[in-house]
This record gives sequence, C-alpha cells and structure tokens, in this order.
Amino acid sequence: MELYIMKVGGSVCTKKAENRFKANRALIGRIANEIKQARAVKKFSLILVHGAGPFGHTNVKKYGINEGIHNSKHVEGFIKTHLAMADLNSVFLQEFEKAGLKAITLDPTAFIVQSNKKILKFDLQPIELLFAMDKNIIPIMHGDMVLDTKLKGSVVSGDAIIPYIARKLNADRVFLGTDVAGVFEADPKAFPQAKRIPLISKKNFNQILKKVSESKAVDVTGGMKGKLSKLREQLKGTKTLIFDMTVTENTFKALTNQKIEGTEVSL
Repeated sequence: MELYIMKVGGSVCTKKAENRFKANRALIGRIANEIKQARAVKKFSLILVHGAGPFGHTNVKKYGINEGIHNSKHVEGFIKTHLAMADLNSVFLQEFEKAGLKAITLDPTAFIVQSNKKILKFDLQPIELLFAMDKNIIPIMHGDMVLDTKLKGSVVSGDAIIPYIARKLNADRVFLGTDVAGVFEADPKAFPQAKRIPLISKKNFNQILKKVSESKAVDVTGGMKGKLSKLREQLKGTKTLIFDMTVTENTFKALTNQKIEGTEVSL
C-alpha cells in the first residue's frame, strides 16, 4: 500500500490571514470527507500534518519565543502555544471521526527533540506501530513547541516534519495544501496576473526561491519560502504537489491522481 503524507496548511485550517484564533471547521470537515471518498477509490496509508496559523505563529511572536526559552514569560508562552495547538488539533480529530476516519494525534512535544531549531531526535516507532496495527489509521501531527538541547525550547514547523518523515519512511507522495493554486512568481492575491510555476526542479530552484515572497500573515516559519527551503534540505526524490486545498474536490482529486492546477516539486 502506498504511503502519502499530506499537509493542511495554516492558511487552510485557520483564519490565518485575519490573524484570528479560529479553526475553519467546515473546511476541515470537507477535507476529511474527501479523504474518505478517495479511500473508496484507492487504497493508501496517510499521515496528516496540519499547520498552526495564529494558534502557533501569533503566540510565538507575542511571547518572543522564536529564539528559545530564557525566562518565565518564555515558559508561559511555550505552554500557551502548545495548549493552543492542542485546541486546533482537537477540531481535526472531531471532524475526522465524524467522517468515519480512524485518526489519532501524535504529539510532537513528546517525541521530537531539536538542537538550535533543527530536528535532532524524532521517534518514528509510534507511526510504524500504528500502521502495524491498522494501515488505515491516520496519524495526525502538527507544528508545535518542542524541547531543544541548545535553546531549551523551539518551534518545529509542519514544514520541517513533513520532509523528515517522508525521507525516513520512504513516502510515495507528498501533498501540500495551501489557499492558492501552487507557487507563483508573485503573490497571486496581490497580483492576480502573477504566473503559476508548474514545476520546481533542481535546475530552477534557486531562481524561484528569489521570486517567492514570504507570507504576509504572521508566520514565524517563513511562509512559502520556508516551505521550499525545508523541502530542498531533506526531500530527496519524493514527488510533491502544492495545490489549493480550499477548492472543493481538489483533495479528492490529488489523492486519486487526477489532474488539478498546482505546482509539482521534484528535487
């Protein structure tokens, strides 16, 4: 059975652009139902990683904890960010259960340790044991605050988790769901005539990275530029599709290998 890894970006699952601590429950529910429909057509195992939106980024900025945990205010921020992410994650669990999917959260704080913001230890055994139990279980992870050997605590983004597990578990395909139809030469919301980049490869990567602007919303992980950088660091040979997850049926079509607008990444 093929293994897919899917990201539900913070711009999809939260009111990120408005900087509101609110989950897009209806959209999360629709994504869950499209995963269920895709599984009726095709068998695959799935790991889902969701973004943070304001639940993570705004707290990290508010408490000044992007550079580590150094005082009591930082400790408070570490805990509040973690609790906010648990609240967002609970919406995923509820909506996936409603859709009849078997989903369970794997808390990054419990099994990821970083060193100066880089993943140092990542215990993959819980994922392997869940799939040994039932290949249809969907492990759900998310960006969060984790322990750090140099900084005491630091942010691990979903965009760092995805390429790491894709490489370690030999994923067959990675899907990155955002609120735009792939990667564009300029922000398509500000510049509607901006051209979509259909393919990112080793040949044009550096040129594209210069063109891609960082997220305009509060995003301590660097927006699309951060995503692409993380993919280059660790994703070797796993084909990735960046697509607009807010469009009805796009998640279903992506998972069933149907043609949709997006950007293919092959590094």
